[in-house]
Amino acid sequence: MDALLKVKDLNAGYEFTNFKTWAVRNVSFELNKGEFLGIAGESGCGKSTLAFGVIRLLMPPGKIFSGSIEFNDIDLMKIDDESLRKMRWKEFSMVFQASMNVLNPVLKVRTQIYNSIKYHVNMTESELEKRAKELLNLVNVSSKYLDAYPHQLSGGMKQRVVIAMALALNPKLVIMDEPTTALDVVVQRRILQEIDELRRQLGFAIIFITHDLSLLVEISDSLAIMYAGQIIEKAPSEKLYAKPLHPYTYGLMHSFPPLVGKRQKLHGIAGRPPDLSSDIKGCPFYPRCEKRINGVCDIENPKLVEIESEHFVACHLYDGK
Repeated sequence: MDALLKVKDLNAGYEFTNFKTWAVRNVSFELNKGEFLGIAGESGCGKSTLAFGVIRLLMPPGKIFSGSIEFNDIDLMKIDDESLRKMRWKEFSMVFQASMNVLNPVLKVRTQIYNSIKYHVNMTESELEKRAKELLNLVNVSSKYLDAYPHQLSGGMKQRVVIAMALALNPKLVIMDEPTTALDVVVQRRILQEIDELRRQLGFAIIFITHDLSLLVEISDSLAIMYAGQIIEKAPSEKLYAKPLHPYTYGLMHSFPPLVGKRQKLHGIAGRPPDLSSDIKGCPFYPRCEKRINGVCDIENPKLVEIESEHFVACHLYDGK
C-alpha cells in the first residue's frame, strides 16, 4: 500500500524559559492510505502532542524540536504557514479532544459548517446548504438541526456535528484526539463504528487517539502503544491483541475485563510515568517493569525494531541483550 503519512524521528514538546518538556521523543511511523491507526497510552504520554505536531498545530510554548513529517509526498516542515492553512481541512483535518466544546455556542450549526467550507472553497448558498445536509446525513443527524444552536443538541449529536465538519472537504486524513471521552460507553461504541463505516465508504485514513485500548482493538487496522513520549510497540491490531510483547502493552491489555469467561482479578501497573521535562536514562518503563534486566534496561533505551512481520517493539527482552 502507498504511504500517505511518513513521520521520522519526530521530537516535540514545550519550551519554557528554564526547561523543555520532551513530550514526543524520536517517534517514527507510516500511515497508509485508507488505514485506521489507533494510538493508545496513559494520559500524559504524548499522544495529543504527537497529533498536533503531525499537522503542525502546536502553539507556543509547544514546538517541534526536530524530525520530518511528509504528507502525500509534501514535506510539512518546509512549507509556510499560509500553505499549511490551505491544506488543513482540505487535505487533513482534526477532531479535537473535548470537541463538544469546539462548537461556538452563539452560532447555529448551519453557520459553523458553512464557515468551515467557505474558507477553502467558493460555493453558492444553495450549494452550501446541499453540502451541509449531506454531511449531517453522513453522521446520522437530521438536517433540521442545521438551524439549532449547540446547546439544543445532545452530547452525541454535538460529536457527530464536529465529525461532519472535519469531513466537509473530503480530506485524505482525519486525526481524532479522544473524540468520545465525554460520552457514555454505548454512544462511544456506536460513534466509533459509524466513524469506521465512513472511512470505508469515503476512503480516508484515520489516526484515532485514546487512553482506552479496548475501544480500538476490534476496529483499527493497526495499533501503536505510546509511553513517555515514545512508541514502544506497533503491530496489526489482531496480532498485538493476541500477542502483546512489551510488558507495558501486556499490562494495558489486562487492565480491562474480558467479556466472556470466568471472572478474574485485574491488576494495575505499579508506579507512575517518568517526568518528561528531565532526561530519561535507559528504558523509560524500567522503574515499573516486572521483567526489567538490571544493568541493561536501566542503562540503554531500547530501539523500536521489527521482531516479527509488521510487529515492532522497543524492549531489551527481544533485542538479544
